[in-house]
Formats: sequence, C-alpha cells, structure tokens
Amino acid sequence: MSAVLNCNITFIGGGNMAQALIGGLIARGMPTTRITVADPFENVRQLLQEKDVHVTDDNIAAIEKADIVVLAVKPQVLASVLKQLHGLLDGKLVISIVAGAEIATMATLSGTERIVRVMPNTPALVQTGAHGLYATDVVDAKDRELASQVLAATGLTIWVNSEAQIDAVTAVSGSGPAYFFYMMESMIRAGKNLGLDEKVATALTLQTALGAA
Repeated sequence: MSAVLNCNITFIGGGNMAQALIGGLIARGMPTTRITVADPFENVRQLLQEKDVHVTDDNIAAIEKADIVVLAVKPQVLASVLKQLHGLLDGKLVISIVAGAEIATMATLSGTERIVRVMPNTPALVQTGAHGLYATDVVDAKDRELASQVLAATGLTIWVNSEAQIDAVTAVSGSGPAYFFYMMESMIRAGKNLGLDEKVATALTLQTALGAA
C-alpha cells in the first residue's frame, strides 16, 4: 500500500463506487491532499468536499498533476470524456471501472494504452468488494501493483489472464450480489410467513449468510 500513498490520484466521476474507493484509500492512510475528483454535479462535489479532497468540474485541470487517473463515469459518457482527455494522459496510469468498456476502445479514444480495466461489485461500498482486473502487456508489474493497491482499499483483487474473462468476472462477482440479495429477501419473507417478526427474520438471515460465507 505504501507505493500508492505517494501518488496523486484523480477520479473522473464522483459517484458511489468512486466514493467507496476514496473512503477506502483515506482509511488506509492516503492523504486527502493527494486525491482530486472531477464531477459535473455540484451536489456530488459538495459531498466529496466533506472528505477534504480537491473537487472540480474541470476534467483537464483535474488530471494535470495526477499519477493515477481512475475513470468512474457512466458508460454512455465515457467516449466524450476520453476524447476531451486525448493526448493528455501520457505518463499516467489509467484505471477504468466503467462497465463494458474494452481497453482497445479506451486506448483509441484516449491516446494511451497504459490502462487497467476493472470489474468491481457493489460490496465495495462497504469495503468487502471483489474486483477482477485485466491489463495488456503495455502495463508493467509496477503499474499492476499500483492498481491492485488502489482496488484493495475496498476488497479482494484478482487478476485475470484475458479481457474476455472480465465477462466471466461480471457474471460471478459483478452480478452475483444481486442473486444473494434476492435469496436473502426470500428467506426473510419465508421467516415472516412462518410467524417470525421481520426484524428477527432479517437478523437470522443476515447472520446465516455471513456464517455460511
């Protein structure tokens, strides 16, 4: 973790997953002075300001001093964001947590191939995430370790051998929590139907899931 603590990190997009990573990094000792977030929405920027990180609505200014740039925007705006930053990401490690965005496409749009693609999942919001990571041979061992340290702030990190395997990660850990949510909701309903109080059924279900895991 020590290596990443000496880096300047910029998040393009300040939504839930970015906030989870920022919270995890700060909890592990990352100085808030080294974190910048660019987001177009004032309410998001105000929320992040409470964490004492730098905030801006200017993507270009945000990445100026960054060593690591985390792309945390919605898939539908990624192309416009990367076109704006084309040619400005040289010398920076790019980590993308944008669902469905392939490295080749991002490289063409951004002008850099130094990209790590990540499939996170929602338990990262409570620092128990499972993250699948992939990068081409352009990304060296040092960069891979930095990417691992960033994502490890919110959970388990697993590197896969091909970009196609990111789709498998999506199926297992990316979408997987939804199946567990549905099963636990069903168990709570079953408990209530058998006469248990909702709070009791919920407590028993959650502890049972935790113990089984």
